[in-house]
Amino acid sequence: MGVVRLRRICLFLAYLLTMTALLSPGTALAALEVTDDAGNTVTLEAPAERVVALAPHIVEMLYAVEAGERLVGVLQGSDYPQAAKQVPRVGSYRGIPLEAIMSRDPDLVVTWRSGTPRSVVERLEALGVPVYASEPRRLDDVAEDLRDLGRLTGHAQAAERAADAFESRLAASRQTLKETPRVFYQLGREPLTTLGDGHIITQAIRNCGGEPLFAERSVLVPEIGREALIEARPEVILSAARNDDWQRAWQGQDWLPAVRDGHLYTLDPDPISRPGPRLAEGVEQVCQALERATQSS
Repeated sequence: MGVVRLRRICLFLAYLLTMTALLSPGTALAALEVTDDAGNTVTLEAPAERVVALAPHIVEMLYAVEAGERLVGVLQGSDYPQAAKQVPRVGSYRGIPLEAIMSRDPDLVVTWRSGTPRSVVERLEALGVPVYASEPRRLDDVAEDLRDLGRLTGHAQAAERAADAFESRLAASRQTLKETPRVFYQLGREPLTTLGDGHIITQAIRNCGGEPLFAERSVLVPEIGREALIEARPEVILSAARNDDWQRAWQGQDWLPAVRDGHLYTLDPDPISRPGPRLAEGVEQVCQALERATQSS
């Protein structure tokens, strides 16, 4: 037997031994590991096959990374895409029974860090259920969450495509205006509230060339008094309302430049309010409003 032939046989045997070891039931596969938005390490031994998502934006992310078929439980209000309406409900913002979650036998629960009750998260962790906390506070965080959820569900390539598409659309919307308009984002009317610097909508306003008013407030949802608003002199007012009733409430208050000049704009509520893949669409609406306002001034 020639030396070359003997070497080939040895290489082939080594290959067979390696494949046998890899395919052996007792062989441990490389764990999946990511860091969630709470700074916690989430580790799975294999891609999650049964996922419960506890916020609509998370549901949208999972469908965006082509892992929608892994969903076995969502909250009421998870209505996009259309297929999400058929996934069993495990609760609502009024309450999330632990029993309803566990009845779905999840191997991963994705929570909304500021929206899911801490008691629910602690009980899930105590039961050994892997928990990923999603809380995008910066525009770039959306892409990172997409990538994380893709890895955890075995859809890394689809997640990369979704994240890249989001980032590209976001970059295309970024603008610098000839003047920086002072922008008041109206969250609630009575009392009058807005969003602080820790909220992603504030980042969207900056992305579009505006100055978000009251961003320096230390709380996430600051309450704004009449005097403070007069002093701030907003040139644009934005709101993600279901209709234009909020605009009519400002009629006659021409002491605000935004009202006097007619720069009150209603945003589509779901894209701008849900920090998921459709947020890029919401950001585009903000940019279009600010550009329109500065062009007509």
